[in-house]
Amino acid sequence: MNYEKFPYEIDLEVAFRDIDAMGHVNNAVFFSYFETARMKYVMEIFELGDSEEFDLLDMPLILVRATCSYKSPALLAEKIKVGVGVSRFGTKSFDLLYQITGEDGRLIATGKTIQVMYDYGSRSAYAIPDNIKAQVETFQKGWQAPDFV
Repeated sequence: MNYEKFPYEIDLEVAFRDIDAMGHVNNAVFFSYFETARMKYVMEIFELGDSEEFDLLDMPLILVRATCSYKSPALLAEKIKVGVGVSRFGTKSFDLLYQITGEDGRLIATGKTIQVMYDYGSRSAYAIPDNIKAQVETFQKGWQAPDFV
């Protein structure tokens, strides 16, 4: 079964370090897969990837919640696809949905994180600028989030 394409997708290979004693990807590692996709997606949206002077403080976000639903085990050396997309904008926060699929198209995991726009200098949240929302909407090209979380 093939699942919905997400606005941003990366391909990863399951490494030996990701495997637990049961021979499949450890549950905690899925959050690292989400993080990798999230960072690459956000860097692209904020156009931070090409900057030689990139500083993590240029990424004005803080993660406040993360969830994962496990559907099928991922195995050593398997090639997986991690999809991510913004599913909701609030005033200061937004949701990202994730989908991990195996090379055979099966659903491995789904997830959701909530991020808040955050000024590290003043240590305070702030409203999501309209230009950020517009950049995301343009990038996602009308993508409709699946209803799995």
